[in-house]
Amino acid sequence: MSPTRANAFDIAVIATDASGLVAALDCARIGLRVVVWEIPGRQVGDEHSAIGGIVAEVCDDVGISFALTRPQPGDENILGIPTNPFSSAVRRTLGWRGAWRVYLDRVMPIMGIGNERSFAKLVTRRLGQRAYRLMIQPRVVGETGATEDLDVGDLVPGLAEATSRVGSLTLGVIEMMAADERAVQRVTLTEGMTALTQALRARLDYFAVTRFICREVTVVPSARGCGVTGRPAQRPELRPERGVGDPSDDSIVDSSAAENTSDVGDVGDQVSCEATALLAPRLYCDFFADSPSPRGCVGLDERQPTLPAAIEASRRAAAEVRQSLLSDSEIPPIGPIDLGG
Repeated sequence: MSPTRANAFDIAVIATDASGLVAALDCARIGLRVVVWEIPGRQVGDEHSAIGGIVAEVCDDVGISFALTRPQPGDENILGIPTNPFSSAVRRTLGWRGAWRVYLDRVMPIMGIGNERSFAKLVTRRLGQRAYRLMIQPRVVGETGATEDLDVGDLVPGLAEATSRVGSLTLGVIEMMAADERAVQRVTLTEGMTALTQALRARLDYFAVTRFICREVTVVPSARGCGVTGRPAQRPELRPERGVGDPSDDSIVDSSAAENTSDVGDVGDQVSCEATALLAPRLYCDFFADSPSPRGCVGLDERQPTLPAAIEASRRAAAEVRQSLLSDSEIPPIGPIDLGG
């Protein structure tokens, strides 16, 4: 299919989770013409770290309610790693014998601890297998959706370094808490991750973003930059950018919505589009390593395994792609750019 306006875009975003939708929204806000392909990805829970205020900021932006909580004094932890080996949470989960095992972290030698990259091995060595299995691993799986071992520097940036400085893992958590109180605070999405995803979709509709929900997509190089093909399982109705009013208002239908979808087929049909730039999971970006077209990695993966990390990295990737796209005089953007957006 030839790249008419109806199926040609500035940026194609392949989103596996909320962080990809946030990146797409950042691009759509300034008027770039964006197409979003949602495909299955990691499933994360409703509770996340408050570090950096990242998740709370996104929730505020799209109008999703959340609860910001802090553990009781003495029960503070990061991903279940306690600041106090004898806290009520540790004793309740592991008993006194288990608490004493956690306390060994305070007196064990620190040789080589800063060189350990495996989070599971680091925690198990310092706190014991039982503490990792009962206290830490469930939190890791809930926040990342990952069952494989993760790099400690990616999962909890700064923890290995803090542990090396102060001599123990639990004291390292205390140092991180002292540097940023939000490290031990929790953001709980009161209506769940589904509500956040739906709110982001509504905002994308507000900016007239074309969206597809697919099981999988194929990305290939094209004359414009990249071509994306998929078989949508669902194509929600588009809504226009209005600048004022409630994005949830269904009473206004943009005539350009028909243009955005008229040539892309019915639900269940194979759909193709072309875009100048690509924001996608790392697997797709690695495949296009030699491509000159702008691209950036978005979404939860082993290098950005938590939602705050994935949102921050995805927004940074989107900003770099926008900068590259807007500085290319050879291929001017399709969308009505508003640099004040």
